[in-house]
Amino acid sequence: MIYLEVTKSSDPLVLGVYQFEFDQISIGRSKKNDLIFLDRELPLQYLLIKLAQGQLIVQSLNRSPFFFVNGKKISGTLKLKANDTVAFGENQIRIIESAVTNQPVDFSSAYDDFNKAAPELKFALEFMEEVLIDLEKDTHV
Repeated sequence: MIYLEVTKSSDPLVLGVYQFEFDQISIGRSKKNDLIFLDRELPLQYLLIKLAQGQLIVQSLNRSPFFFVNGKKISGTLKLKANDTVAFGENQIRIIESAVTNQPVDFSSAYDDFNKAAPELKFALEFMEEVLIDLEKDTHV
């Protein structure tokens, strides 16, 4: 379980407290992330916050981008603890608490059920994401 608060963001809709009942969350602009920031400056997949061997870790998902933990510039991976702040661009997250979940969360059966019930919707969502990504690339050239 990862419990955090988005305390600052260029995207006001993302501000607030979040509790994730699994041991890792991805952060970025893509709808495939667990925590999505509508910030054009962020890559589609930017950070991963995960529990590994009882430690909470933040990890960059890109080679070049960096982030700040408690004001210190970081590139790569760093251990986190309660009340640490992770800042990137105009965004800031405060870690409230973390704990290893007792049971692994497996969404594969829900995903399979969704694909069986509405395969055309899955295709439409993936198509729309690709169109939006292409449009955004065209506007940044």
